[in-house]
Amino acid sequence: MQSSKAAEGKDHEKPSRREVPFRPRARLVSILGEHLISDQAVGLIELVKNAYDADATEVEIQIFGLGDPDTTTVIIRDNGTGMTLSDIQEKWLSPAVDHKDRDKQANRRTKLGRLPIGEKGVGRFAVHQIGKRLELITRAANSPEIVLPINWDRFETGDAYLDSMAVTIEEREPQVFVGSATGTLMKIERARSQWPRQLLEKVHRTLRRLQSPLKDAEVRFRVVLQCPSFPEFENIDPTDILERAHYEFQALIDKDGQCDFEYHCKHPALSRRSKGGTETLVPLASKELQCKLPRCGPFWVNLYVWDRAKDYLAQAGISGKELNAQCGVSLFRDGLRVLPYGEPGDDWLLLDQERIQDPSGRISNNQVVGLIQVLQENNLQLRDKTNREGLIENDAFLDLRAMSRAAIRLFTSFWKKDRPRDESVGRVRRGSLAAAKRVAQVLEESASDELHIDIPAAVVPPEDSADSEAGADVEVQPEADHLKTVTQREAVGILIENIDDASAAASDKEKRIERLLTLAATGLAAERVVHEFGRQVAAALEALARLRVLRGDTRTRQSLEVLGTCLETLSNEFRILAPYEAVDRAQKLQGISAREAGDLALTLNKRIIDQNGVQAAVEGQDFQVKGQLASLVQILDNLVHNACYWLAALPEGRPRRLIILVSKAEKRIVIADNGPGVHEEARPHLFQPFFSMKAGGTGLGLYISNEIARRMHAAIRLASNDELPDVPSWATGGVFVVEFAPRLTRRGERVG
Repeated sequence: MQSSKAAEGKDHEKPSRREVPFRPRARLVSILGEHLISDQAVGLIELVKNAYDADATEVEIQIFGLGDPDTTTVIIRDNGTGMTLSDIQEKWLSPAVDHKDRDKQANRRTKLGRLPIGEKGVGRFAVHQIGKRLELITRAANSPEIVLPINWDRFETGDAYLDSMAVTIEEREPQVFVGSATGTLMKIERARSQWPRQLLEKVHRTLRRLQSPLKDAEVRFRVVLQCPSFPEFENIDPTDILERAHYEFQALIDKDGQCDFEYHCKHPALSRRSKGGTETLVPLASKELQCKLPRCGPFWVNLYVWDRAKDYLAQAGISGKELNAQCGVSLFRDGLRVLPYGEPGDDWLLLDQERIQDPSGRISNNQVVGLIQVLQENNLQLRDKTNREGLIENDAFLDLRAMSRAAIRLFTSFWKKDRPRDESVGRVRRGSLAAAKRVAQVLEESASDELHIDIPAAVVPPEDSADSEAGADVEVQPEADHLKTVTQREAVGILIENIDDASAAASDKEKRIERLLTLAATGLAAERVVHEFGRQVAAALEALARLRVLRGDTRTRQSLEVLGTCLETLSNEFRILAPYEAVDRAQKLQGISAREAGDLALTLNKRIIDQNGVQAAVEGQDFQVKGQLASLVQILDNLVHNACYWLAALPEGRPRRLIILVSKAEKRIVIADNGPGVHEEARPHLFQPFFSMKAGGTGLGLYISNEIARRMHAAIRLASNDELPDVPSWATGGVFVVEFAPRLTRRGERVG
């Protein structure tokens, strides 16, 4: 009996294992709808893309009853292939089904040759974001019409499980898609929130920019919008704005980073110029690439750029408002746009961020309509985020962004050479002040909308841009004789536009000053740290010397030796930084060794030299330069660092070589490498402040080095290896020459 009970206890203690399924609650549908789709505009785009995947050639969207969310209705109808009963059951009602992803990976296309845009099987939750009631009507070829009503409020309960939420499907004779018609209609009622004007503006802008304006004419896909409450937003046809750009740039970038491009300057104030060719973009993007070669597939870049000066826009026949509605660099996949790239405030290519450091030398999002276009079959690694807010930032996406930025830098090298000089800023500012003064005086006297006033005619946009002489150089005086009569309302608009022009110019100048002040403050802080660092190391070494004469145990002596080694290492490091100390105090000019400065420049760059396997050396016969060691080291340091940066972009396995040649006879120092060299279009701008072809470069290194050289009665210039007989033949890249005591003009320019 006792043994029987013991056995029974053992059986009771025996572990039990079983399999249990996940059972999601019904409210999961509400959670996904609210969090996967950010707003109604994004939801509409998802449903339009579903129609595209269904081979639709036309999608009609109706939005009405916007006065009250309970009366708001959205109807989306397409003429696609529609769905069968099994499609509804096995796909539409099965979230996260991966049939589209499988089709994409296998390159299975629709009858119209399309690869599916969707892939995650969650786009249907866009319906939940738009409204609380859905009536889905669909019909496939040779099938009955299917009706699926859904009340999304049922899914918001916290108790029920999703598998208990059965829905009713009705099969019927066609009533909507009669005859041979196929397609899908979604009637979504009772909006979850108000649809304000700002939301309709976003819907209008998003639908208008949904398709690439350069899409192949064979890809037939049209979207129609009807919105009686806001009829001004119903026209979503793309404009011909691209045809009126001041500058155009088209490029095909292949999988290896080779760029076949065409550039056109069509600015009304400039002579027309075109240029084409092939460039490798890898050196321009090397700092941002995840590996030595891009991991994205081939893609196209199209840039349409404008000079936003009011008179130039007028001569192109567009307004600032029209450009604002289209500007930004958008990403298109198989001809359809990927949000949010190119939306207002989305600076995914860092154009605005980089323009802060060089306002007049970089383009900003508000002056470019850009199209980055990829094909899915060549870029399967570019995958949507689940929340539909862009692409997953994997290596393929990061490299696509890096190569796109490199292509824009290539365009900038041409654009910077062609753009009108800044002399026009003064004229615009004087005209702006003249108009502002007159309008302000009248506005103080009366607020009547019927009031007419006179303002300088030259600051009024021409009514017919065709009558404007291209590039006319009109000097607007504060008291212009030629006046134009306008209404007060028109005058206020002109005042705002002119003040915006003047403010933009002033803002650019302020950003440059701010950037220089920040760098100056950084330099002063570094100088203070260098001074204190050296002082403390010297004091510590003196204290250590005193401790060493005292007797102690073995551990103490070992600790002192370790401390001594560390301080000696810091002292050697300080030797590199010491020349930069006390730059703000008067120092006596003395003879400094050109070779020593070269050695220090290589030491400063030892890490980047070793990291990239660069063979670097200083050769030649030494000579003395009168000046401060810090100044010469700073010049050579910048030139060496630049050379190493571009050498790092060379393909793996190719030797990377750098040489500093010191020539006593010629009184010059040459820094030469076998890198990709300096781009032809960049050469005239090398020593201009804020110009850089580097990813994230400040554009100040060569400018500052050139200024330092002038103060040392020296000059820096770009040469070629065949120009200087002592430069080795392998140095086919950048060759910079620092020449001492050349003949200079009063402006500091080298002669002869």
